[in-house]
Amino acid sequence: MSTATPPAPGPAHAEPPPRIIESTPGRLGGWSTNVAVARVGLPWRRRLSKAALYIPRVRYHEKQLLGLSDEKLLDYSMQLRGKARGKWDLDGLLPEAFGLVSVAIQRVLGIRPFDVQLAAGAVMHFGGLVELATGEGKTVSASAPAYLNALSGKGVHVTTVNDYLAKRDAEWIGPVYKKLGMTVGVIQQKMEEPDRIRAYKSDVTYGTAAEFGFDFLRDRLKLRGGQAQTAPFWSAWMGGGRTDPRVQRALHYAIVDEADSIFVDEAKTPLIIANPTRPAEPEEQVVFKWADKLAREMKRDEHFLMNAKKDKIELTDAGKQLIRYSNPPTGKHAKAMDKMHEAVERGLHAHYRFMRDHHYMVNGEGKIVIIDEGTGRPMPDRHWRDGLHQAVEAKEGTQINMPSSHAAQITFQNFYRLYEKLSGMSGTLLPNFWEMRKVYRRWTTKVPTNKPSLRSVLPDAVFPTEAAKFDAVVATTQQMLKAGRPVLIGTRTVDASKKVSARLTALGIPHQVLNAEQNEREADVVAQAGQPGQVTVATNMAGRGTDIKLGPGVAAAGGLHVIGTERHEAERIDRQLIGRAGRQGDPGSAQFMLSLEDQLLEGLGVAKQRELEQLGKAGGNRDWNSFAPLFRVAQRRVEARHYRQRLDLMNYDKQRQEMLQDLGADPYVD
Repeated sequence: MSTATPPAPGPAHAEPPPRIIESTPGRLGGWSTNVAVARVGLPWRRRLSKAALYIPRVRYHEKQLLGLSDEKLLDYSMQLRGKARGKWDLDGLLPEAFGLVSVAIQRVLGIRPFDVQLAAGAVMHFGGLVELATGEGKTVSASAPAYLNALSGKGVHVTTVNDYLAKRDAEWIGPVYKKLGMTVGVIQQKMEEPDRIRAYKSDVTYGTAAEFGFDFLRDRLKLRGGQAQTAPFWSAWMGGGRTDPRVQRALHYAIVDEADSIFVDEAKTPLIIANPTRPAEPEEQVVFKWADKLAREMKRDEHFLMNAKKDKIELTDAGKQLIRYSNPPTGKHAKAMDKMHEAVERGLHAHYRFMRDHHYMVNGEGKIVIIDEGTGRPMPDRHWRDGLHQAVEAKEGTQINMPSSHAAQITFQNFYRLYEKLSGMSGTLLPNFWEMRKVYRRWTTKVPTNKPSLRSVLPDAVFPTEAAKFDAVVATTQQMLKAGRPVLIGTRTVDASKKVSARLTALGIPHQVLNAEQNEREADVVAQAGQPGQVTVATNMAGRGTDIKLGPGVAAAGGLHVIGTERHEAERIDRQLIGRAGRQGDPGSAQFMLSLEDQLLEGLGVAKQRELEQLGKAGGNRDWNSFAPLFRVAQRRVEARHYRQRLDLMNYDKQRQEMLQDLGADPYVD
């Protein structure tokens, strides 16, 4: 990392800027900004200290630039752009660029970036990942590194988790870039190609991970189809059209918001461009319906074995014999016996592993819609592969659609490794420190909060049954409302949110429900969760990225109280839910209320899970809270399993790509 600073292109300075090796009397969110911090042993602390050492120089340039007019500020920015495109080291331009952005933010938004936000931006500029607590202002933190890296003219992609947040962030922070002479674009679903081209030509482009990935695949298909040769080379000068059919420029630099969602939760998710699906003809549905009927008749541990840890279902000899003597379908759509076995196994997965209103929902049009388990959001454009989607359609009795062939595909994991430079931020990245290093070659740095956290996290409360748990959730909600505190209730599934809502309705408690069936007003509903008397029931991380501001009198009453009705398979997502309370130094509290019927306990093994369920149903006078450690054990086991699966996928994709490249084939286009 370069520490040399080139001469400033702006007005002459009355005094030389401070050297970055000098200490400052202040503290960066609890970490001293002097050189002594560099000796801290933990890698993330060393990187934080290096970033903190830039803050005095940034503040110096900010002070010098505050007196400039808007026109002079723009001229200053254009001079920085000239230097960046003249091959000046961007590291050396960091203090001036960050100071310039800080001034622009103050003039446009009326706020001054905190030291911790600037430090987070410095870490991201150097290609690191940042754990920045919920509510600490990630949009502002990303603006400075986005501006600095956009100076080179190669484009910067800022990734958000949904279309709404991409558009919101672009509209909110966009005027800051424009004041400095930068162009801003935003990619949305179903956007026409000319609009996409203009958005990608912008200096900074906002969009979702899926849209960036799909545009990459579409461009590969165009090149594979020979569209690059459709126009002669002179057409660019003669007005004959574009010679390059691609909408994207080269993948230069990406800043990924909610990076844990993309790099971990969605890492295994393949982005697939498939040929259009079509309704199955009656004779084509025979195998799927036959397999579904047989799956309903089979008995666990007799006809099949299910390994919850490996998400695997295997037929026993008795099960195979049952298939053989159950009059398998015949005709042109019949399959070999081993394929019949696979069809029945998919039917068993549909019945025993995939739950309605948890993994999927049936929309108003009678279609199967997958629910993102990490966010609780519906994903209408996604389908399960290898006949599993058709098995679920047969299970629910909806229209069965024939699986389509794939034209191109890539996983999020592989797509983001294609960027020349990659960084990201989230509130819960540090637990995956070594995975980020191993898979993405990125270091993760924890940045302290600007103000000390006043959030109190209560010990987990365990109840024998799900019904007892939900009764306790409602009782706690009533207590909080009497104290003048709003309540946010987090659930893992749509079904659980319905059960909580029914209990609240029965007691006449007004509330808002936010799940995969009611997600249109997601951000608005979550933004109001801190108002007096407000009760919000939301699946998982609905409204992630939306600020919750406390209403009048709420802070004095104790702030927002968050109730988690079930621990997630990843502790990170539990922390995200807890982080909804006590944002930016506000008071708040959080607690998880669990039951011995929670799905997470299957991570302990089927036998142990059944034993705990029976124990809970038997009831009795027990200290149920003594079972709380078991949930953590189950969670760690499930996380370890998912981690191994992600590494296996990475190794498989790497070997596949190397093999296809050796054969001269495109590894992303089928």
